[in-house]
Amino acid sequence: MKAALIAVQLEVDAAVLATAEAYRRHLDESAVRAVTAAGAADVRLVVFPEISGHLALLALAPPQAHRAKSLGAALAAAAVRRPLDVLRGVVSARTLHPRHAVLAALAPDGERFWRSVFGPLARRHAAYIVAGSHLRLSASGDLTNASLLFAPDGRCVAITDKVNLVPGLEDAAPKALGLARGELDRLPITDTPLGRIATLICYDGFHTPHTSVERFVPMGPVLEARGGVAVVANPAANPWPWTGPWPPSSLDAPAHHYATRAEQWQREGLPGSLARSPFARWGVTAHLVGNVLDLSFDGVSEILETGPEGIHVLARAPWPDRGGHIVATVTC
Repeated sequence: MKAALIAVQLEVDAAVLATAEAYRRHLDESAVRAVTAAGAADVRLVVFPEISGHLALLALAPPQAHRAKSLGAALAAAAVRRPLDVLRGVVSARTLHPRHAVLAALAPDGERFWRSVFGPLARRHAAYIVAGSHLRLSASGDLTNASLLFAPDGRCVAITDKVNLVPGLEDAAPKALGLARGELDRLPITDTPLGRIATLICYDGFHTPHTSVERFVPMGPVLEARGGVAVVANPAANPWPWTGPWPPSSLDAPAHHYATRAEQWQREGLPGSLARSPFARWGVTAHLVGNVLDLSFDGVSEILETGPEGIHVLARAPWPDRGGHIVATVTC
């Protein structure tokens, strides 16, 4: 069976996120270009980047929110116009922090929009689509960084919650999002014609923590213990300079030092994890790139294959700061 593995290196900016329709169009056009480049295949897997769904909250915000200096301020401005939703967010969320209440108020709209984009997209292209990640409010009141897997018929067939939270950004640190961790024993593995598929959201693809003071579980061995998978999807969003030294000054706890973030990613991220523990035959990493408000992302998307001689790069994006896509055709 001929399979197309596709990573969309999604580029975002203020214009792309100006409105919900502009963002929907950008996502649609990115998928069309990528699937067209892949050509005919018996089965397709398309992976979009992490956090791309978080940014849907900005695209859904009213015009005045886009004049803010930061994403947090923009979302706060959007929530001010919806006091009843924020009140429900206070009641629904497990924490009473105002930032959390705002996110809890806006997240359900973001998820509805995200599903309305990617369900039809999967049907249109007859593809399995890993829809990056978005902020998801669970029935228990937890806010998670979650990734949806859509089948070619448009159904959502798996929901993966990120387990390892980036210190200072997603955890309970001051100014961080205060997200809840996913549960190890609920990490979904989905049977497809391509084989078994699992999603490790960005940091979950790493085998080593960024600091020595955080709660961290290497996820590769967890998947290996469950029999491994054919494909691991790795939607990613890197908020640090790709060519800058690692670790950045914002991580003040001891960590391994590297010449660049790119080098650290290769050693400690998904390539290094697969080299240590070949829990997947193929790995597909899709990076978010671009700048919007106070956020900046860059990274190099890649498609990897494991084999007796180690890790082989099937496709790699030529730049860390521009959008596009990469494709690999494999036999399964």
